[in-house]
Amino acid sequence: MKLLTLLLLVGAAASCSSFSNQKSVDKPVPSIEEVELNSAPELTASAKSNDENPQDPKVEGIVPERLSIPAINVDAEIEHVGQLPDGQMDVPKDDRNVGWYEPGAKPGEMGNSVLAGHVDNKTGPSVFFHLGDLEQGDIVTISDENGTSYDFEVQKIESYPRKEAPLEKVFGITSQSSLNLITCSGTFNRDAGTHEERMVVYTTLVTK
Repeated sequence: MKLLTLLLLVGAAASCSSFSNQKSVDKPVPSIEEVELNSAPELTASAKSNDENPQDPKVEGIVPERLSIPAINVDAEIEHVGQLPDGQMDVPKDDRNVGWYEPGAKPGEMGNSVLAGHVDNKTGPSVFFHLGDLEQGDIVTISDENGTSYDFEVQKIESYPRKEAPLEKVFGITSQSSLNLITCSGTFNRDAGTHEERMVVYTTLVTK
């Protein structure tokens, strides 16, 4: 299968890029910058996996319009983003907003739904500047235009060198309803035009 070059851009002043070199799948999913994978799963919302605590498949996903994270005072609009012509994942046009990777899972349905936001810009902090201050148990709320909302609970936060962030863990198949929040972290490398790390906040749906 032909390799696609896909980059996740979640940075600030210059593009904060990760996630590339992914084999073609049913749903286009970014992989990790300059890391070549030997194989990649087909990523569908209904795909089965070996997770110990599968999510109720009857839960329906929503088209997200707003993100609320009270613990870090985030209340942001959600832009729907896809891929640019060169294969890159697009970013929010307004750095006060976050971007939902629309080709992936919808929040609430089985699978990994992914939101990306800028950490800063040329003038100061952006929407995900305090993302690293979240703690296990904090609540992330996603709502749609009709007011339907789902709460997700923070499970853990991890940072990775920008060339080593794990594709399958962030975007791969899962039998849970997960929401992963991504931004840049670490030192800004002026030569590379990007931060040295990628931060991922892993959350799972709070069952009602």
